[in-house]
Amino acid sequence: MMKLLKKTNNAWLYWEVWNDGKLLTVHYGTVGDRGEAEEIKLGMFDKPAKEMERLASEQMENGYEELDEDELIEFVVQFSYTPDKADEALEKRHIAEDIMNEALGWTGNGHCDGGDVGSGTTNIFCYVVDPEKALQATLEELRENELLDSTVKIAYENSEEEYVTLYPPGVEFELM
Repeated sequence: MMKLLKKTNNAWLYWEVWNDGKLLTVHYGTVGDRGEAEEIKLGMFDKPAKEMERLASEQMENGYEELDEDELIEFVVQFSYTPDKADEALEKRHIAEDIMNEALGWTGNGHCDGGDVGSGTTNIFCYVVDPEKALQATLEELRENELLDSTVKIAYENSEEEYVTLYPPGVEFELM
């Protein structure tokens, strides 16, 4: 997969391409929005990596730059649970990881990088371009999948390596 970003008028634009056999999928839009996807059928002798490079080069000529993973912002979704619900917490973790990966990926905002369960919390770790846009997508997906309950906390790590609570407002976030 190749992912490119471009900053314009207070918005991030994304463009990405990936190989799926003899098809390339190109996905583009504004970070936080689902965007559009197109499929490009490769010819019998086309090399997917070479075609992806060619397409990316065209976008780079228009001001896009390769995504630097080190510049992404850590974004954490946390659920609390009681000791008797540890098995359910693990299952919820895996469901939430899949939901977050889909939601962030299809809105061009990042990806889920796994999670952990223990000490009464389930943490889902993600890396995003824009935490506010990630919050919108996260709340929407958790609500739609009936996972938005009173135990949910969402935060991001700022440049001082401190967690800033995004949801619910006014609640302190502690990574456990």
